[in-house]
Amino acid sequence: MQLALIRHGIAEDAGPATGYRDEPRRLTEDGIAKMTRQAAGIARLGLEPQAILCSPLPRCEQTAHIVGERLEVPVVPFETLRPGARVEAVLDAVASFPDADCLMVCGHQPDLSLITAELIGGGVTEFRKGSLAIIELHRRTRNAGVLEALLTPKALRALG
Repeated sequence: MQLALIRHGIAEDAGPATGYRDEPRRLTEDGIAKMTRQAAGIARLGLEPQAILCSPLPRCEQTAHIVGERLEVPVVPFETLRPGARVEAVLDAVASFPDADCLMVCGHQPDLSLITAELIGGGVTEFRKGSLAIIELHRRTRNAGVLEALLTPKALRALG
């Protein structure tokens, strides 16, 4: 199966607007505009996920909905994909879609770097806000994937 991992877009700082808390942070206007262009780039890649699984935090849900609207796929929040999620949380969420041949997961850093490394049995990958990794999973387990692509936000916007 193909698994696409995307980091949420540019979000507001944890300041007075969020009560100095991380969880309520939303995408900025610039983050929304850039993610909309990146979603167009993702669409040009030909990915056809059956769903976008995401962290329930607002910045991830917003990102997932922008991409989901462009790709015309449903967004499914998973509590287990909150910041601090590990590879088991992703594999459990993916297991909820046993017949899917392509899924997308929208999450946080440093989680996505660590998850990618565990899936492909390699080093930690840097995920800038809005980056996309595409992994071919030969089995839905650790060390069973091949990193097919890692696209920066700038590259995705250029494609769009």
